[in-house]
Amino acid sequence: MILAAIVLFCLAAVLGLWLVVLGMRYRRGSLVLAAGHAGVALLGLGLLGNQVFTGPVHKLYNVAALLFVLALFGGLTLLLLRVSTREYRTPPPMFVVSLHAVLAMIALLLLLLGYMQR
Repeated sequence: MILAAIVLFCLAAVLGLWLVVLGMRYRRGSLVLAAGHAGVALLGLGLLGNQVFTGPVHKLYNVAALLFVLALFGGLTLLLLRVSTREYRTPPPMFVVSLHAVLAMIALLLLLLGYMQR
């Protein structure tokens, strides 16, 4: 189950990178791509949460889950910023995007490290 979560989070990272390229290079976003990114990440978080709550205690999985939840709040902040602006095609603030991405990448690395140590 952890391996499936890792694959989903890697797919979410690729979709997120694609969103950043669209925002930086073409100065626009894609709501369909953003919804796919969020959906894949939420599915991965659900699998990770299932493992954390039903499986044996593993500190790296727990810390990764916490960081993914914090990254989720960053993603929700980005969504709210996007919905609240009149110009919905403008890219979101790169500071918030960077914070969201850094939290998620650290969590993914911890998840990979925990998977390799099991």
